[in-house]
Amino acid sequence: MKILAIESTCDETAAAVVENCGSGVKVISNVIASSVLIHQKYGGIVPEVAAREQVQSIIPVITESISGVKDDVQAVAVSYGPGLMGSLLVGVETAKALAWAWKKPLYSVNHMAAHVFANWIVNDRKMEVPQFPALGLVVSGGHTDLIFMKNLRDWEWIGGTRDDAVGEAFDKVARLLGFAYPGGPEIQKASEKVTADQKEKSVFKLPRPLLRDSSLEMSFSGLKAAVSREVSEIVNIDDITKNIIAWEFLEAISDILIMKTMMAVERYKPKSVLIAGGVAANTTLRKRLGKTVETVAGVKFFCPELKYCGDNAAMVGAVAILAPNEVSIKDLKPEPGLATV
Repeated sequence: MKILAIESTCDETAAAVVENCGSGVKVISNVIASSVLIHQKYGGIVPEVAAREQVQSIIPVITESISGVKDDVQAVAVSYGPGLMGSLLVGVETAKALAWAWKKPLYSVNHMAAHVFANWIVNDRKMEVPQFPALGLVVSGGHTDLIFMKNLRDWEWIGGTRDDAVGEAFDKVARLLGFAYPGGPEIQKASEKVTADQKEKSVFKLPRPLLRDSSLEMSFSGLKAAVSREVSEIVNIDDITKNIIAWEFLEAISDILIMKTMMAVERYKPKSVLIAGGVAANTTLRKRLGKTVETVAGVKFFCPELKYCGDNAAMVGAVAILAPNEVSIKDLKPEPGLATV
């Protein structure tokens, strides 16, 4: 079964065609148009600008994605939340129009669940996919959640942030350090410039909020505030100092996420651990978490290919293939505040 999937929850406009492949999903086409360069001058996403760009991009992106396979498409899927209302409307209304015009089934997809399903995108039938029960760490600009997955449909939220999402913290700290938007990649690049000697001699020791707390709750607002205090106390901050603070911040973030994930592994005994969301593209976090999960807990670790960590339509199609939720055209409406579970 081939499905056209559409994603427009934030600043990306994406379309993909996917199909079944063993226990996973294979990508036939995956097209993304991003307005991130436009938003950089504002230091963050401007919802109205994002929506206007998506109105212009949605048809060209879909046209390119279905080139050569239009007649084989058997259904349409779209992410209907969470996200920005204007952006969601572009994708949802386009999907509804296509489903009506083509007389094809329409599937609704939770955007955050789609990030998790990116771990089921495979290149061939022999490629391994997560086994259940599984534990998912969902990290993005708006979410930091720990999810216990009994199967593809039965999920339980077991922990997460009580304030800022980890991706939001990255963007705010990057702004404090004078880095460009989006902050995650900039902090990663800065931290990679720090030498072993600089790490050893660093005088910046940031807090790890709730690190030893027995709950699976996390907090990042205090960590962001700590960076702000450090930066404000330096009269003329140079690039080396910025890089060292970025490295220490990234270490603190990784320590918190790894500790809480390992606590969840100990309690829930999953057969697989997976990471998902835009922050899953962070090299330091995915390497450190994967090594800890597999060497300490002896549990198989999964993470999507980098191109499927950010917002894309292939992951939306993966949900529609593996856990389809068919809806009527007249009933589907955008839900900006939709929960992960």
